[in-house]
Amino acid sequence: MSTPTHAWRPSDLEAIRVALRIPVSPASIRVINDEMAALERTYPDAIPAAKAHLDAIALIDTPPPPGEPGGQLPAEPVIRKVTRKGAAGPVPEQLPQKKLDVIEYATELLLEEVSTEYAIPADATSAAAAAADPARQRQRHVEQLLLILPRLEGWMPRPRSLFEGQMIRG
Repeated sequence: MSTPTHAWRPSDLEAIRVALRIPVSPASIRVINDEMAALERTYPDAIPAAKAHLDAIALIDTPPPPGEPGGQLPAEPVIRKVTRKGAAGPVPEQLPQKKLDVIEYATELLLEEVSTEYAIPADATSAAAAAADPARQRQRHVEQLLLILPRLEGWMPRPRSLFEGQMIRG
């Protein structure tokens, strides 16, 4: 049985809570559930986009190992140019027949010099630049999710300033 695309998955409530870093409490769970139900009633077309943002945030938070499907593999460099230089000239019509001639001819073939130039593909450099800052990617997905579920923004913990703190009297 497949779930419809315009409906929430059972794990989406916890995924929203984790993605927005909302603390666990009965009130916060109720608010997330109410917001999900309201979106499902009023604008179900936004649910697939919200689920996509939740999946992207989950992937950023726990990336798969590079060898598994979905894991990032390092980009293979593209060979741009291969040049060959060697002492062996053109292949003679009559190949050597004697053992000593064969060894001399084969030694000349070993003197060949190969130089290869590589180019890193453009999509690999842009992917590497985008993957360089997963915190920024995660923040963009959180902002997009908050555009879909705006009432949850008040439940997110506020970042503390370096100059905030409790005053302790002694």
